[in-house]
Amino acid sequence: MKKFLTVIGNRPQLIKLDKEFKSILVYTGQHYSKGLKDVFFKGLKIKKPDYDLRVQDLGVMIDKLTEVVKKEKPDFIIVYGDTRSTLAGAMVALYENIKLIHIEAGCRSHNSKMVEERIRTIVDEIALIHFTPSQLSKELLEMNYKNGDVYNVGATQIDAMYNHVFPTKKPKDAYQYNVLTIHRDENMKNLDTILEALGQTDKPIRFYCHPKTKNNLRFDLPDNITIYDPIPYKEMINEIAFADKIITDSGGLQVEAFFLK
Repeated sequence: MKKFLTVIGNRPQLIKLDKEFKSILVYTGQHYSKGLKDVFFKGLKIKKPDYDLRVQDLGVMIDKLTEVVKKEKPDFIIVYGDTRSTLAGAMVALYENIKLIHIEAGCRSHNSKMVEERIRTIVDEIALIHFTPSQLSKELLEMNYKNGDVYNVGATQIDAMYNHVFPTKKPKDAYQYNVLTIHRDENMKNLDTILEALGQTDKPIRFYCHPKTKNNLRFDLPDNITIYDPIPYKEMINEIAFADKIITDSGGLQVEAFFLK
């Protein structure tokens, strides 16, 4: 029987995790706050990880993950998406000569300035098995990469949403508010300008604030923006389902907003 080791490190990867699949689960600690970690393990009823590395630095992450891999000796390493944890898992697979499986392979923004775009490209180069979320992603890989196998399996986060937490509780203020999240590094540089502009919108904005974003808030918010801590996945899906608009730089929320119409 083949042995699998899965590397995850943030909210979107926890959501997409297949809880029934037998694998050694390594949580890197990339999302370290309780609001971005513990509530998702509990809310999604995910087992406690076999290893919790509790690190955010990429170099340390690679070193600690290498120790785990040397101990467990898996046949395959599974990574999701385009995060620091994804890159760490891919680099360890490369150096330890272990087959890499990339879930959400072939996604491209065609903006090479984005760190995530560069990670996607590197990981797709290393991976020998690619699971894509769309036919377009599959065709891109088949056109540009000659290594490994490519399978279009659809968007795993949409499976999670429809199968487990499809929204049902319509609030009294449905469609009378907007939901905001901001976390990408390039937007931290312009955070005051972004929030000032959003202060000119006509509906109250519920700002679910990433810890990194909160650390960059050094000014007064416009009156129509209220900060909230991150909330469990099921509650967040319900929140965005009945919002008027979603304002976000999160790829996951963009996909969820689209499918929730």
